[in-house]
Amino acid sequence: MPRRFTRSPLRLVCIAAFALLGSACSLEAPYRAPQWSAAASAPFMSAERAPVAQQPLPDDWWRLYQDPVLDGLIQQALEQNRDLAVAVARLARSQAVLNEATGARLPEAQLALGGNYGKQSADQIVAAARRESADTRWAYAPSLAVSYEVDLWGRVRHLVEASQADADAMQAATDAVRVAVVASTTDAYMHVCAYGEQIDVANRSLGIAQRLVDLTTRQRNRGLVSDLEVTRASGFLDETRATLPTLEGKRRAALFELAVLLGRPPGEFPQAAGQCRLAPVLNAPFPVGDGAALLRRRPDLREAERKLAAADARVGVARADLYPSIVLGGSVNFLSTTGSLASLGDQYAVAWGVGPLISWRFPNMAVSRARLAQAKAGNTEALAQFERNVLTALKETEQALTFYGAQWERQRALQAARANDARAFHLAELNYQAGALDFLDVLDAERSLVAGDAALAVSTEALASDQIAVFKALGGGWQH
Repeated sequence: MPRRFTRSPLRLVCIAAFALLGSACSLEAPYRAPQWSAAASAPFMSAERAPVAQQPLPDDWWRLYQDPVLDGLIQQALEQNRDLAVAVARLARSQAVLNEATGARLPEAQLALGGNYGKQSADQIVAAARRESADTRWAYAPSLAVSYEVDLWGRVRHLVEASQADADAMQAATDAVRVAVVASTTDAYMHVCAYGEQIDVANRSLGIAQRLVDLTTRQRNRGLVSDLEVTRASGFLDETRATLPTLEGKRRAALFELAVLLGRPPGEFPQAAGQCRLAPVLNAPFPVGDGAALLRRRPDLREAERKLAAADARVGVARADLYPSIVLGGSVNFLSTTGSLASLGDQYAVAWGVGPLISWRFPNMAVSRARLAQAKAGNTEALAQFERNVLTALKETEQALTFYGAQWERQRALQAARANDARAFHLAELNYQAGALDFLDVLDAERSLVAGDAALAVSTEALASDQIAVFKALGGGWQH
């Protein structure tokens, strides 16, 4: 009877373990990445009103501008940008965390070697039996311990899966930084060029205003106009000149921004970029692909999906904590019997042992169930964030295409208006010289031409920025 009594609890534990194993396997479902709807994969609605094509977006989209200076700036930014350097360091750290988690699959060994000098406990016992005092000596106790967790419930496997998904998410986050760096560098360069163009336009407008002042002055000297007309013309000249300092300041600020994006101090901006006076703009439809290509390409969506996979794996880790943990272990201890290292090989001084260690929070499993509930809530949150990011990506792309299409139409209208203003000013100037037109009419025609030139230059800048916003929303550029 006593023998049967000592074995029955072990049998109960085994039966319970096998029952829980079956339960754990039945509760766990493999992770599957969420699928987006057919509507999300369809062509972009706003592409119908924007000058774009449905062909796939090239990886190095900035080469569509065919600007060697821009190509060189992008290459420097990808090599020297500090934000990207931070992202790369974080990626290396996530890879190291993954290696640490992967190492948990292997047995763990620990080797220890200790020594102490004094009266040893074993010697004291023997000496006490003889009513003697034990001698002082050195004692050595090297040991080797090996342990291995039996991953019955997939805890270690899920930990590795979570670390792998975290590393993949960090890789996607690094790719997202590349997208931002490429877009920001291109945008800063575009602004440098656009402000240079606007400065040239302002200088041309300044020349027109100066010619009108000279003309009015000659007319006054002939007694054809009064000092009032000369004063008005001079006032318009000063108004036009006043726009230059602001444009120069904006251009220098854009150069400073570009320098920092390249990993340089603000004052060390590239001279080649500083010489640009015309913003490169794509005047032909460029490829954008469709919704399906967008969702596959954007690294922030891949990051969100990988975070969802990590959250799902952590649910598996928390669920495994509901069941017993089994660790197989073994240890060997070598004792010095004579106080010298040579006695470590004495067969009578070797102690060893092997056996399993079973630990289980039972019957109080409130902590484990609370952690499982937390993991499930985190998984639900990650899924909601992924779905939100998908909608945000589609929204950003549709908005960028809408703004670009509207700016494209606006620039076409401004170009036509500018051509009419130039012709009107030319005719007004001829009629004024012939004395057939009042000075105010010439001044109004000139104001319209100057305003048209400025508006067209600003529209060119906005059009370039809108194009870059489209490329950024599409998520291209991280493949390099």
